[in-house]
Amino acid sequence: MKNKIATSFLFLLLFCSTYPHTALSGPIGIPSSEYRVGLYQDLILDINRITHIILVGSAVYEDSDQFFQSGLTRAQRYKELYPDHQVVIISSPDVLNTPDEEVFRKYNVVVAKKVMEKINAKAFLRELEEYSQIASLDFFGHSSPWAMKIGATNASFSPDEHFETLKNLRSNFLPNAYVTLNACNTGYSISPDLSAALRLPVSGALTSSMFEKIGADGLWYKEEDWIKGNYTDINKYSFNQPFICATGLCNRMKPSRWNYNSIWGKFKEGGLSFNKFFCNFNNSDDRCEKGMANSLLAFPSVVPITVNSSYSDFKKVVDDWLCSTANDRNFFKQCTAGIEEAISRYDLVFKGHPINELMCDFKSCHAKVICDNDPEGTPIYGTCHVKTPLNPEPTNLAREYLSFMKGYEKLQQYHRQYSAKINSGKK
Repeated sequence: MKNKIATSFLFLLLFCSTYPHTALSGPIGIPSSEYRVGLYQDLILDINRITHIILVGSAVYEDSDQFFQSGLTRAQRYKELYPDHQVVIISSPDVLNTPDEEVFRKYNVVVAKKVMEKINAKAFLRELEEYSQIASLDFFGHSSPWAMKIGATNASFSPDEHFETLKNLRSNFLPNAYVTLNACNTGYSISPDLSAALRLPVSGALTSSMFEKIGADGLWYKEEDWIKGNYTDINKYSFNQPFICATGLCNRMKPSRWNYNSIWGKFKEGGLSFNKFFCNFNNSDDRCEKGMANSLLAFPSVVPITVNSSYSDFKKVVDDWLCSTANDRNFFKQCTAGIEEAISRYDLVFKGHPINELMCDFKSCHAKVICDNDPEGTPIYGTCHVKTPLNPEPTNLAREYLSFMKGYEKLQQYHRQYSAKINSGKK
C-alpha cells in the first residue's frame, strides 16, 4: 500500500551519470529535463570533503522560489559555522515563470554539475552515494504523508521504497549527522522510516509546513501573522552579519500551529506544532540527542549559535524551534513559559498544540493517516484523516526540550575533550 501511494503521489500533487550541457531549462511551464548540483560559496565540487547536502524540491510551477530561499538560509549558517565544509544544493526548482538556471544564478549558487535527466529518487540516491563525509541532509519542498516531492514529474521519494539502498549509505554519513525534512506531514511515516534506514535523527512535521520571514523585532512570523510596523528588509539576527532580504536570507520553514487542512483532507483528530525529531534506532551512544543539538546550530533563528554558545543563547534557539509565534505577542511567551513550568513540576505535561496533540516518542507518533482509495488503491483528494487517540496529558514539548539540552551538553563535552587533545599534542 505504501509503495503504491508513493509512486502515485506526484501525479496527484500537481494540484496542491552526467554530461556537460549549456542549454537553459525548457520553456516556462514545461518541466525541465535536467537537475543541477550547485555549490554555495565554493567553486569546485569535492566529493571527499565534509559536505552538507540541501535538497530543494519542486515548486511545481505554481509557487515562488521560497523553498530555494529557505534552503539558502540553512546554507549560510553552514558556511558561517564550518567555512572549510562544502554546501551542496541539489534541485530542479521548477519555480513559477522562472527557468531553473535563473534561480541558481539569482542567488549566486554556482552550478558545479548539470545532469541531463529529471531528478527522481534513484538519481538523488545516486548523488548521495558520491559523497563520503555527509554531515547533514536538509529537504525543503512539498510532501504528502507518504512521499516527498523532489521533482516535477514522477519524482517521489519514499524511504520505505528505498530502505535497503539507504541502509548501504549509512557509512557515508558522519557520526553526528542528522536530517531535517521541511515539508508537510513528513513526521507520520517518512521521518521515522528514514531514521531507521540511516540510523540518524530525522525531524519531520505533523501538520502543514509554512514559510516564515524574519521580523524587525527579531522573531520569525508566518505571513498570516504579520503585524503592521514589524516589516524589515534586513535580517540582523540570524547570522554573524546583517543580510538584506533580497539575498534570499530572510525565509525559512516551520510547521503550522494548527491541524493540517489542505488537499489530502482535514486532520482534525490531531497534530503537532513543531518539527519532531525521530531516532528510530538503538541510541545507546546518545547519537540522537547529539544530532538534534548539532542540527540547531545551523537553524536560522533569533541568534547565531555555535557549540561554544552559552546555555542562554542555545535555549533561545531551542525555544524558537519548539514554539510558534502568532499575531498575539503573548502566544510565544506562553509556550516557552509552559515548557519551563512543566519541567519544574517534573511531570512534563504541557499542551502546546491548540487542538489534540499527538502522542509521540522517538520511534513514531501514535497516529496513522487513513484515506478512501480509488479502484487502483490511490488515495482520493479530501478523504484523508488521522487515526489517533486523545492525548489528555501531552509531554512532547518538554521531552524534546530536555533532549536538545542534553545534546547541547554532550556536544560541549566532546568539544572540550577534542580541544584538550589537540592542545596537548602541540606541547
